[in-house]
Amino acid sequence: MAEVKEMRDIGKNIRELRCAKGLTQEELAERLHVTRQTVSNYENGRTRPDIDMLLDIATALDSDANALLYGTPQMEDRRREYRRLAVSLALFLVLFICYILLRPETLKIQAAYFIVLPALLLNCTLRPMYMLSLGWSAVQALTMILKAKPLDRPWVKYARRVLLGLIGAIALFLLPVCIQMATVSITYIYGVGPGAFLGQGGYVDAAIYMAMDVAAYYYVYALLGAALWVLDFPPKRKSGGGKEGETKSGGASA
Repeated sequence: MAEVKEMRDIGKNIRELRCAKGLTQEELAERLHVTRQTVSNYENGRTRPDIDMLLDIATALDSDANALLYGTPQMEDRRREYRRLAVSLALFLVLFICYILLRPETLKIQAAYFIVLPALLLNCTLRPMYMLSLGWSAVQALTMILKAKPLDRPWVKYARRVLLGLIGAIALFLLPVCIQMATVSITYIYGVGPGAFLGQGGYVDAAIYMAMDVAAYYYVYALLGAALWVLDFPPKRKSGGGKEGETKSGGASA
């Protein structure tokens, strides 16, 4: 299995270096004096080039054997970006589908029991969450197309912490009243649970009004999600390329 994965990785590296060079499989095959199918087999991981062929491919692509074997830092960064985008899009889809499925049910409950709490609970939790994910994913996809990067300034990490702190503070402030809305709704519908009615009071009133504002201005969270990407969230790990790069180079030279 490890050998198969290594063959696929080498094939991906050949394909990415070839595309970066602006060559077709036919053009690379001509430079290597092989058939196009041979190049295709290398790139798809069906066959593995020997050492001499690896050196010939590296020369044809104005690269070196290390780049074919291990990839370049730019390749790894691009793959990491694709993986991150895939995860964020999957998260958005899960949240959005859950919202779409639950929304009609809350409207049915509202019509049957004359209680708006389930709809309010849904609109101040799931909807801002999927909008936050949508903003983050959309800006990342756009900047990948434009080949842009997040901000890289000393103050960025502090701005990111402030923004995350703001989102976290809103969530923590609303959490108790959201739990209470859920218990009240369960009591209304099923007749079980503690379900104390929401009383009047400073915190409860403020939390309810904030929940209504979050539900009404949910689109703002798409902007917050976009801002999170601009502020490099989640922060990229610094590559500790020194020793690892030396090890790879030493292994290839040996």
